Amino acid sequence: MGKPYFEQRLTYTSDGRLMDEDGNAIMMEWERPIMEKSAEIVCRNKGRVLNVGFGMGLIDSFIQTHGVDEHWIIEPHLDVFTKMMDDGWHLKPNVRILHGDWQWFMKYLPKFDGIYIDTWAEEIWDFQRNVPNMLKPDGIFSFFNNPRGDENGIHMTQTEFDILTPICNIEYETMEIPTIDGPERQTTNGGFYWHSEWKTYYCPIVTLK
Repeated sequence: MGKPYFEQRLTYTSDGRLMDEDGNAIMMEWERPIMEKSAEIVCRNKGRVLNVGFGMGLIDSFIQTHGVDEHWIIEPHLDVFTKMMDDGWHLKPNVRILHGDWQWFMKYLPKFDGIYIDTWAEEIWDFQRNVPNMLKPDGIFSFFNNPRGDENGIHMTQTEFDILTPICNIEYETMEIPTIDGPERQTTNGGFYWHSEWKTYYCPIVTLK
């Protein structure tokens, strides 16, 4: 059994992947169109936007193209944080970087016009419970909608959001995923990260009622 995620050394590869020590792909280049669409969704209100989980910086790069006033990023892993510093993210005038667990920062955060989360090796249900208190009245929340090993390709549905449905509207916008090459690039812990036959992605859009 491998070391816990935050104790592992992460590697950025030349072919567009972020890998852990066990050979699991944490993020891959084929996710770029999903991140572009997700950035467009959470930036629709401009204003103040939060992304939790920098990864390869795909969604954060797209967020920068939407002219938001404040762009907050929470990233807990030291190797990813170091990469952010090396690439000069801390020098961008509207970017605020918080290095650590989102759980620690939660009570200190302001309200946001848009929120996105895509983290590794954790469920996001606890984060979702806090979303209604983090959004401005017209704010938008979204996340990476990953079946996480479901070989039938079943995506998360509204029934997964029991904690949110009484006070939030949940919709989806679909997009077609480009061809994913090489099944060996898609496996984590022996299961599918994303099956190459799953061609439709469902972008969640969560708003307060």
